[in-house]
Amino acid sequence: MNLPFFNIIKEVIKVVKNKNQADPHVKTADPSVFDQIEKHVDNSNSTEPGALLEDLKRNVNHVQRENRNNPNVATADRSVFENMQKELEALKAKMANQNNVPTSAPATRTASTFNSSAPTPTASSTPAGPTNYNTVETKRTPAVDQILAMTNSGGGSLSMRTQPNMGAATMDSRVADSSLVKVIEYSKNNIHLDGKNTRFVKVDVNGQVGWILESYLNFN
Repeated sequence: MNLPFFNIIKEVIKVVKNKNQADPHVKTADPSVFDQIEKHVDNSNSTEPGALLEDLKRNVNHVQRENRNNPNVATADRSVFENMQKELEALKAKMANQNNVPTSAPATRTASTFNSSAPTPTASSTPAGPTNYNTVETKRTPAVDQILAMTNSGGGSLSMRTQPNMGAATMDSRVADSSLVKVIEYSKNNIHLDGKNTRFVKVDVNGQVGWILESYLNFN
């Protein structure tokens, strides 16, 4: 299975679960509902992202029927399953768009473990408060296969910069929360943000290419 995409699917399930828990107008679904959906991902024999998505869409309907017929678990609101299907359809559309757009540079990867934790951002990718923007040179990462990631902007949107530094101009287009992006390369420099070092990442979002901070990306 495509491991990066496998992890993206897990993030989609988490997004729907968090939205359900945060919605005061909809009954919070029993955690077992999402556990069952994730179990279908773990047990999938599909090796291609498209096939995995189609399998999971069918299995979401299966989990809904099982939940409705199970007297030991409260029946989740229909909107939970509808939102799951919508998120999977949106992910499928993003994949189709990205497959039709060539990248402007070869993809790269870091040899270190990716850190998926990110500070809670505002509606912009520029963090509030004093920040040390002194850069530290690092070695360029070697070129490898494509990497996918999902943005984590706390419900807001992120701006992309034209160059990998905080003083660079921002692009007109913005990146919505939980967007699937294609990683192109990593910056040579780090910045010190909220007590941590983070790099800029050059990403392709449906054909729009720009730089955002790695701390706003989830890789698992």
